[in-house]
Amino acid sequence: MVGLNGYTLCSGIICEELNGSDYAAIPFKEDETNRNSVMEIGYIVKNKNMLSDIAQTYISEIEKYLANVETAEQPLSV
Repeated sequence: MVGLNGYTLCSGIICEELNGSDYAAIPFKEDETNRNSVMEIGYIVKNKNMLSDIAQTYISEIEKYLANVETAEQPLSV
């Protein structure tokens, strides 16, 4: 990306130790007026294949995180 003077959207971790200091993480900001403002992340598993233990743990942790985020975004009932 440095050579192209560009950017990329991703859902990973930027590590200066691995990527150098030329990269910066800027949080994705939703925009209600732009229909393309949502980043969807998923995974693919081949038929009859099972996820590894670490993959299952990762997905479980993501689900917990998203449940907490959705709960925090709900308006308080009075």
